[in-house]
Amino acid sequence: MKCVVYVGNTNVIELSGLKSAVEGTFVNDASVTVTVKDKDGANVSGQSWPADMAYVASSDGLYRGILEDDLALTEGEAYVAHVDADAGANRVGHWEFNFKARTRFGS
Repeated sequence: MKCVVYVGNTNVIELSGLKSAVEGTFVNDASVTVTVKDKDGANVSGQSWPADMAYVASSDGLYRGILEDDLALTEGEAYVAHVDADAGANRVGHWEFNFKARTRFGS
């Protein structure tokens, strides 16, 4: 999967279809957060981490967060978004999404 985040832009990050592996049902009541780290594992400056990702009403497990426009991203550099979900005992998940920072150009 190729993910791009644009430098100097507000970007949206989504975790879709969050399900409980035990019950096999969508989880719509989790606490979900994201933290963006650079290639050395340091938090990227310009936003407070972890940032909340809100549940999208009536979506069956879709959570959406904002990566703020003043993140200190460098064109062409690789980053990792660490997403953590906690819906209580034995309902915890962690994902890592790799992306490249790009400058948006008009046509």
